[in-house]
Amino acid sequence: MGYTDWSLGFDGNTCEVIQVIEAQDANIAAAVHGDKAEEDFGAGDQGIMFGYATNEWDQKTLHPLSHQLACEINEELAKARHSGDIPWLRPDCKS
Repeated sequence: MGYTDWSLGFDGNTCEVIQVIEAQDANIAAAVHGDKAEEDFGAGDQGIMFGYATNEWDQKTLHPLSHQLACEINEELAKARHSGDIPWLRPDCKS
């Protein structure tokens, strides 16, 4: 993941990983699975979605322009990080 030494603030090679897995909330499970056929099962509480309305979008990808620009900035940051041009960039750099 790019953090390979504690001098960077984190070492993914020597850190301790703790997994805590709990059962899905019964109310969510009932709403998602309930008395449905298997092909009608839903995904449950696996993520957060958000959206907004805009009249600015990238014509090629059809994504909101702000999202597309942020992705392109992150691609350039990744190139600079991998090439060593900006040695202090980390894998979680933000646009």
